[in-house]
Amino acid sequence: MKFDVIRLFNPQLMKPKYFFLLTFMFFCMSANTQNQNKSVSLSITASPFPVEINNSKDFGVIGKISLEFHTSKALSFQGSFYASNTTFFKNNSNNQINSLGFIPSVQYYFLNRQKFNVFGQLGYGFGFENRTLYSGKIENSALTIFGVGAGANYRLNNKLYFQLHLPYFRAYNITTDYESASGLAVFFGFNFIIK
Repeated sequence: MKFDVIRLFNPQLMKPKYFFLLTFMFFCMSANTQNQNKSVSLSITASPFPVEINNSKDFGVIGKISLEFHTSKALSFQGSFYASNTTFFKNNSNNQINSLGFIPSVQYYFLNRQKFNVFGQLGYGFGFENRTLYSGKIENSALTIFGVGAGANYRLNNKLYFQLHLPYFRAYNITTDYESASGLAVFFGFNFIIK
């Protein structure tokens, strides 16, 4: 039997029980290394979310809260909970889409300076999407989310950083088999050092 890593992360083949098993192993390893390193941070960020639905332009927001466990100065593991709304600021389509999800990821810090650091990030997770249709009915579906990108933290004081994060993401609807959203996002917010 040949083991193929690419097939493991194929949305049609990845079963929820395997995802939860991988997530559980990720958190166990993170908790163990965090216990040795004693470095944990919490970030709260948001990104503008312009969308076009049925030739109408809406404007929403994606909010993200992340807990990051640093295993060393160069490597960390992060769990991010996100929520999005496509009509938070402007609703021209009369069609609202909300989503929630969790994305575990790994971050590698390429540059660590006294005042700032620069990192790359790779993550894969799952989410749910609620789409309110013209008729008022709500359609629920499941998503897989892939993200890869870079970011920077700028130190404001000993425990507080300003964070800028530029991920490319792809949200794929596995219930109805279509790409729900993809593109570059611009997240900005704050990163707090907890330990």
